Order: sequence, then C-alpha cells, then structure tokens
Amino acid sequence: MAHRLRLPTYVLRLIGANVRGPIPLERPPRKLLIVKVHGMGDSVLIRSLIELLSHSHPEVEIGVMVGASTRELMTTGLPVRSHFYDQGKLTSFRVVSTWRHIRLSRYEAIANFEQGSRSGTAFLASLGVNTHVGFVEADEDPKKRLLTHPVAFHERDSMWESFVRVARVLYPDLPSTLPVIQLEGSVESRRWAMDWWNCNVGSDDRFPIALHMGCGPGAEFRRWPLSRFLALADRLRSRWQGAAIILTGTSRESDLIREFRARFQDVAIDASNLGTLERTALVLKRCRLLVSNDTGVMHLAAALGTPTVGLFGPNSPAHWAPLGPCATYVRDTTLRCSPCINNYRNIVPMICTNPMQGQCMKDITVESVEGAIERLISFER
Repeated sequence: MAHRLRLPTYVLRLIGANVRGPIPLERPPRKLLIVKVHGMGDSVLIRSLIELLSHSHPEVEIGVMVGASTRELMTTGLPVRSHFYDQGKLTSFRVVSTWRHIRLSRYEAIANFEQGSRSGTAFLASLGVNTHVGFVEADEDPKKRLLTHPVAFHERDSMWESFVRVARVLYPDLPSTLPVIQLEGSVESRRWAMDWWNCNVGSDDRFPIALHMGCGPGAEFRRWPLSRFLALADRLRSRWQGAAIILTGTSRESDLIREFRARFQDVAIDASNLGTLERTALVLKRCRLLVSNDTGVMHLAAALGTPTVGLFGPNSPAHWAPLGPCATYVRDTTLRCSPCINNYRNIVPMICTNPMQGQCMKDITVESVEGAIERLISFER
C-alpha cells in the first residue's frame, strides 16, 4: 500500500554522519539537479530561475526532481531531465527506482529548494553527490547535517531572493532580475487556446479581465469574499466597455464559480478546470488583468507578464508578493495576528485563529483593489 515515507531520527543522524562537509567548488557544476517537489507558486519562481540559469550558463545540463504540483511548470517546454517524486504515493520500490534513476544521471550538484522536508533531504544526501545546497531554518536545524552547503533563511528576503541565494552558491554570477517566463505552449495547446478564446471571449476588441477567487482546499479564510469580487467585477465592467470577466480555478472551486455566475448581472466566462496548467497559462497570457488571492495562479500570471494584483491577509507580501514587470498587491489589514503564515519557519495554519474568521481578507476594500489596478494599467476606454 502506498504511504508517505518518514525517516526516523536515528536514520537522519546516520545519513548526516556520513555526509562530507563543504567541498570548495573549483568551477560551477555542469550537471545540476534542481529539487522542488511541493508548491505550485514555488514552481513558477523555480521555472523562472531555470530560464535565468539556462540563459546565463547554457553549458549546464539541468535535471529536475518534481512532484505532482510542480512537474508541469518545471518541465513544459524546458530542456530538462525529469525525476518524479510523488511523496503522497511512495512505496519502497518507487523510492529505490527514483534513487537509481537519479544516481545514473551522475549530477555534480544538487540545488534543493524545499523549505522543509528532512526525509526528502536525507534521500538526496544518500545519493552521494559532492555538492548539496539547501535551506535550513537555524543553526540547530538537523537538516544542516544533511547538506554540504546550508543556506539560512533571511526573514527580510522575498522567496525569490532566497531562491537566488541558493543558486548563487553554485553560480555566483547569476543575475537576480526575475525574467518573464517563456511558456509558449505546444502547437496542440496553442491551437486549443485559440479555439477556446474564439468560442468564449470572441472579439479582440474586448477587454479580458481574469478573477481567481479560490485559494486551495481547506483554507477559506485566505479568500477575499465573493461579494467583493462581484462588486469589483461590476465596477470594472462599467469602466471598460466590452470587459469580459473570466473566472479561473480548479474543479474544487466549481461551486464558488457557479455562485458568482448566478449572482453576476452579466456573462462571466468559466475558465476553471481547463485540463492543464499550460492551457491556463495560455489563457492568462491573453488577459489584460488578473485579480487573485495569494495562489500559484497569481504567481503564474505575474511571471507571464500579465498585469496582476494579489490580495494578501494571512500570508506576507514581503515574502510572497507577485513578481513581474506589471504586478502589485493589496494588504489593508492592521490585525496583529496577520500574517499568520510563515513558510520560512514552516508555519502554515489550516484554520483562522481570529474570532472574526478571515477578517484580514475582509479588511481589503474594493476601492483599494481599484487603486492598485489604476497603478498598473489605465482605466481609459
């Protein structure tokens, strides 16, 4: 039966005791394994990093160790070797098979971008790769013994800045500018996107505005209220003649999208559950604006260059604000309990502890979001 692999403390200590200390790098590695198994939003930033690295160091052969939520964005259209590591469905056979597959690739270095995951770090340490760079929370973090080059988090840094610091251990000359990711899509996907757009949006004269109202399963307190999205959509429709409201999401957000469409006084286009992230990306690239809760889709649109406004309450925009040539965020709350999420310390609550559930998101006004949009794009018709 599939199960999640958890290594006992004594196994971690045994592996850690056999890991060699830092070995000075004579040159930047030419065969690199990049690891990001969890987090769609993370995978957007790592894809940007891969494209940046490929441009500045085209001689480097890159492999990626990915999970179910990161595989598509970190492999689609990129010349990388993929190693799939589904932590939710691990068996002894799959662990050994993945281990052997990576070993045969003979990587010179590992850049591990997971914030936590001691067992995953121990798995990587057992590969015997000379250089293994990754995050540790503090000096006493047991993960430190599993890495040849531990990198401590700096609370003042954004996650992008933290990712770049890890990569610069191996490639010191790597620039820090976030590139617009090049996700052109396959010929088949581009043809699908054109057909979908013609059937649902139609004329190029329309002003397509995407709204992403979800935030993932089991975390409703991280959502801006549906009533505020409805009010915003009404105002944007009055500002732009021919505005087309497009609702992105997954099958889990179908009820939310259904309710929006039932209450909205105009047509709202359902762009949820399109089948692949590649298709979602091709739709987002054609939108003139996205307003989104703090989600992977927010990061994806911003990285594609779509004007993006992110809505923040439980999470810190200092770490996770959308990054791109035309992106900003809104965080209006003054509650002392916000932000309650800190990925750097592996603190991700699944329930709101405030007596007024989700109040930090309710503190965001429609007027504030309109102001953020005005800072990005013109309201001229």
